[in-house]
Amino acid sequence: MPSTLSPDTLIRDVVETHKGAEAVFAAHGLPCAGCHVSTRESIRGGAAVHNLDLAALMADLERFVADGTVPPSRRKLAGPHAPPMERQRKPGIEHVVAVMSGKGGVGKSTVTALLAVALQRRGYRVGILDADITGPSQAKLFGVTARLYKGADGKPHPPVTRTGIPLMSMNLILDNENEAVIWRGPMVSSAIKQFYGDLEWGTLDYLLVDLPPGTSDAPLTVLQALPVDGTVLVSTPQGLATMIVSKAIKLVQKLDARVMGLVENMAYFVDPSGARLEPFGPSKGVQLVVESGAPLLAQLPIDPVLAALCDEGRIEEYRSPDYDALADNFVKVLPAPEAARTRGA
Repeated sequence: MPSTLSPDTLIRDVVETHKGAEAVFAAHGLPCAGCHVSTRESIRGGAAVHNLDLAALMADLERFVADGTVPPSRRKLAGPHAPPMERQRKPGIEHVVAVMSGKGGVGKSTVTALLAVALQRRGYRVGILDADITGPSQAKLFGVTARLYKGADGKPHPPVTRTGIPLMSMNLILDNENEAVIWRGPMVSSAIKQFYGDLEWGTLDYLLVDLPPGTSDAPLTVLQALPVDGTVLVSTPQGLATMIVSKAIKLVQKLDARVMGLVENMAYFVDPSGARLEPFGPSKGVQLVVESGAPLLAQLPIDPVLAALCDEGRIEEYRSPDYDALADNFVKVLPAPEAARTRGA
């Protein structure tokens, strides 16, 4: 029986029609089974995203369909001195900024969200790409449940928040937001690149990329494959957090990227009497400033009002002079075009 496979066949159709075919994709470095993103791609599209040999992949798929043969691993592993991936700038997006920490639980997603809100209030056009594929939170913070939509241009667009911030998060393509995303690194990397490259973000002054903890697949993908203009590192005064954020600083420096600023979150809280208390100890901001050579953009407080608004998906309602200062300092370090400054005047 002749094969009906072609480079334009959807990967989803291949793995559903030919049980076990996912092993062939995995051998080439495209572990697509069960993936909500890559299984909507064609074989040609998946090969392009992962820089695979399309002809070799098609030949192995044809052989599998014919006699069930699964090839040995053909995946090309990048060595320590592999050339950097192409950083193709997407038309319409002026600046791409990664917000990272290395440490979990420091409030990085909240900082990303409120920086976007504060920038938008100043007239800047801002978008948020939630690159924490296995632990997305941006959609919940903003109360966004809408799905991707096809614009008049025929391209997929990210949904927007109540105040008009384009936002893409993994939860927005899951059937159930409580569903666990159990993916290996290549699938995570593919999703991030597709969120950036395949969606029509429109015209933005800043696209903020919210990264997960750690210094592995997602940060490497963003810093190597996306045209990142700078990174904002988020920490807390706790010594453990500072130590781990130092690792993230070293990652950024090794990849010849720019640390454009530091944010010390949960630095203090104000009790009912008006006293300022430091639950995680005195500031470690100076230590990180010396290590990174970048300015401390803000010290942010613990605020129960903010926590409640985040849980209710109403983060855009929060106002704070501390986040106003963060936005002002951020723009000083990475200025937007003149037109954006005029809009924010």
